[in-house]
Amino acid sequence: MRRKLFTKQATFIILAVILLCAGTIVRFSFLVQKEMKTEIQNSLKDVAHQNRVTVSGEIQDKFNLLLSIADEIHDTQIKETHLMTELQSIVEQYNFKRMGLVDSDGMVHTTDGYEKDLSFREFYQDGMKGLAGITNTLKDSIGNYAESINVFSVPVYDQTNTIIGVLFATYRTAQFENILDVSSFDGDGFTCIVAQNGDLIASSPSAPSSMRGSSNLLSFFANPNDADISCGKTLNEVFASKENGLGSYESDNQTYYYCVVPLDNLRKDRQWYNLTIVPEQVLVDRSYPVMHHVRRMLIIVFTASLSGIAAYMYTYHLQSKELVRLAYKDTLTDGDNYVCFKENVKHHVNFPGFYVALDLSEFKIINATCGVNKGDTVLKMVWEIIVSGLRSGEYAAHIHADRFILLLKGSSQADLETRLDRLVLRLSSISVQLNIPKIFPVMGIYQTSDHNEIEQNYGKAVQAKHTIKATHSRHYAFYDELDMQQLAENKQLEDSFEEALQNGEFKVWYQPKVNPDDGTLLGAEALIRWQLPDGSMLPPYKFIPLFEQNGNIAVLDEYVFRTVCEQQKKWLESGADTYPVSVNISRVSLYFTDLVGKYKRILDSFQLDPKYVQLEITESATVDNTEISSLIEDFHHAGFTMLLDDFGSGYSSLSTLNVMHFDTIKLDKSLIDYIGDTKGEKLLHYITRLAQSLGMSITAEGVETASQVDFLKDLHCSDIQGYFFSKPLPLSDYEAFAIEHTKQP
Repeated sequence: MRRKLFTKQATFIILAVILLCAGTIVRFSFLVQKEMKTEIQNSLKDVAHQNRVTVSGEIQDKFNLLLSIADEIHDTQIKETHLMTELQSIVEQYNFKRMGLVDSDGMVHTTDGYEKDLSFREFYQDGMKGLAGITNTLKDSIGNYAESINVFSVPVYDQTNTIIGVLFATYRTAQFENILDVSSFDGDGFTCIVAQNGDLIASSPSAPSSMRGSSNLLSFFANPNDADISCGKTLNEVFASKENGLGSYESDNQTYYYCVVPLDNLRKDRQWYNLTIVPEQVLVDRSYPVMHHVRRMLIIVFTASLSGIAAYMYTYHLQSKELVRLAYKDTLTDGDNYVCFKENVKHHVNFPGFYVALDLSEFKIINATCGVNKGDTVLKMVWEIIVSGLRSGEYAAHIHADRFILLLKGSSQADLETRLDRLVLRLSSISVQLNIPKIFPVMGIYQTSDHNEIEQNYGKAVQAKHTIKATHSRHYAFYDELDMQQLAENKQLEDSFEEALQNGEFKVWYQPKVNPDDGTLLGAEALIRWQLPDGSMLPPYKFIPLFEQNGNIAVLDEYVFRTVCEQQKKWLESGADTYPVSVNISRVSLYFTDLVGKYKRILDSFQLDPKYVQLEITESATVDNTEISSLIEDFHHAGFTMLLDDFGSGYSSLSTLNVMHFDTIKLDKSLIDYIGDTKGEKLLHYITRLAQSLGMSITAEGVETASQVDFLKDLHCSDIQGYFFSKPLPLSDYEAFAIEHTKQP
């Protein structure tokens, strides 16, 4: 029976391996073809853009030459015979076929001695209208050899700005072909210059003869015997849009890939395009060696798999036991996982204890600034500290990321708090040991004797944790009536938000920013306050974290910005001295689409210069937002001044200062408090020098003492914000402060 089972298993595995290898070959073939196609297309774009730069440069050089010559020709000089002699030297130097000047009657005088009526030429007619340009390919109508040419032409003005003629230079089309005769894709690629109407201006000598023999590419593609008709329609649309284009077509029984790039040829009504083309055979030739190696590799894998079947079946029983063990072990900490935790607790019922849900606030900052490996080291140390504090009959587990669960025995909250305080101290010491941003453990606690519903118990502990996680004021909270009361209060605040906003209960206060040298006002930061209907003020920490969680903070951000814009407009219209006011943008708002457009539209609705309303983004908000750099640049393009708030609050990455182009960094109070400490002052010195060398100004926050002011003066801080000069002020008090501290003329 066991042998039959083994045979069935072996047969199943062999079939599975065969199917896997076949599927893998097909899959790999598809992926290789796809990757090679992408590589060819990317290379095609690069070659097309390189050709564009070369051809556009050649055209622009010729235009610049003609424009400079035209500027030097005056009314009195047109009929001077030595003009043709001078132009002849330019013809020889720049490899023109000829140059000439067509007078206002249409008569041309050329460097090779021809005089002829060219009034019928379109370039002359355009030139007399003041238009410069380059013609599509023409047959030379001057001389005995009617070769293909392109004519550069610019109008000539006299000193009264009247057009007196057209200066032109005849350029042999063959020279464009020489420029395009550059080997690409091992000589299989080729390039064409095409006019907007599809006229073929020039092409590489390596282009197919069927294409080189066509005067118009759109006509070429319209002929089903020559090429793909749909490609002609697509190219026509690309030419009409004057944009880049990428595609493919069928011709001469094979597929070609192409890239269209518009050239800079002065006249947008006669747009030229660079069309770079490569045959699909290049893709086939490049993918064949890869596929050959892939097939060889899969054959080896197939053979090795069959050889391993016997070993697999022999060790199956031992491995199954090991898998059972691994099912209960956490791969990172090598300790118990959540599954093991629940199994352990199930066997111990009806004893008093506390479920503790623990995590590290802003742990992702450590991963972002110090690396994932350092983050894993932190989690291992956290686990070691947790396990070392467990008593007999207590359990813990690493759930995932920075989340842990503990079940601690006992019924005394006082005893538990003593243990948790000790745990917090030990966890906080990890920051010093590993030289990483400060760790802030946060725990929610649920007390119970019923362990039949472990998931629900843990959920209540998590709920308790969420009541304090955003505050950074407490390390743990209990799931009790007080927590429920807080949740009810939070619900009441959420429900009353819109009404409070409509009733104007949210007030904008202003904290002045002053000149450290003379104490005069330089600006202010806008801060939000909630004045309840009874006149009492609700502290920001009561509602800001809550609104950050439920998303209302984005609405509040916009309200503050709009209020500041409105007030700045009033001050300007009243003739009062008006200073820049900076407004905070929360990390939640940064993830909204069209944020820059929305703020710019609000600013424009007040017809307000962006210099009067600056924007602040906290340092921690820049760490986990991959789009922050481009967002800052978009704000800059809209005219806003950008400030990096709370710099140095524990998440600093100095290298980001070069990536994120802020105009000002605001030194956090935690850095200012270093003043008086030698190492701290040295840190401040180098931070400010680095920022100033990158063109940023410095604002110091939280300045409270005269010694701090004196030190910051020596660092050449641009402005100072803090209680030493003023606390945040309501509008009327700020206006009075502004009058008193405005620098007198």
